[in-house]
Amino acid sequence: MMKKIFILFFAITFVLNAQNNNADKILSEVKKKFEKINDYKCYVNIKIDFDFIKMPDNKATIYFKKPNKMKMESKGFAMLPKQGINFSPMQLLEGDFNTLYIRQEKYGNYTTDVIKIIPNSDSSEIIMTTLWVDTGQSLIRKIETIGKKAGTIKIELNYSAGQTHPMPETAKFYFNFGEMSMPMNPMQQDKKDDDENRSRVPQEMKGAVTISYSDYEVNKGLPDSIFKDEPKKEDKKKK
Repeated sequence: MMKKIFILFFAITFVLNAQNNNADKILSEVKKKFEKINDYKCYVNIKIDFDFIKMPDNKATIYFKKPNKMKMESKGFAMLPKQGINFSPMQLLEGDFNTLYIRQEKYGNYTTDVIKIIPNSDSSEIIMTTLWVDTGQSLIRKIETIGKKAGTIKIELNYSAGQTHPMPETAKFYFNFGEMSMPMNPMQQDKKDDDENRSRVPQEMKGAVTISYSDYEVNKGLPDSIFKDEPKKEDKKKK
């Protein structure tokens, strides 16, 4: 009986290790593809779709240079943080984590491998990330991240056919922060606390942001001067 248990335990361990090695190999190929990008410039259009926020589409220019130089130029207000607009799987595949191969799954017209990433650090803001990887092209097609504070974020990625770089053509972010207490009229700021508390109602905080990327210029050799902060107008006057 003990011998059978030992054999079963060994078999399970072998399968899990084989799956983990397979997951690591798949993610390694994804990283290799993105590591070929030294710098890029592109234009983005940002469309925000939240019930409680009404905003026009926003346009911006993005500059990136290895390892982590990033600049966004926009005349309007961009809701997403730079890390969201500058999508790169390198952000997901850094640090100490375990990988687990789940299954092969059809996603749209693509066959993907589903892989879970679990951080080993208790201080990580991310509890778990699930990736849908198009192994044939070493591209991430879908991401689902569960955070301790940020709730669940899903990202759907689309790429141009025949493109030579692994950057997305569109990225759609789905946010779900759960139910939060929101004022009935968020524009009223002069009410007393008691009145404001009475006017608050529970509201489900969810929505989507769609980012469209265009006119990529990849590995053209961006100078470091692009990423230097320009002095503010007030500082210029002082000089």
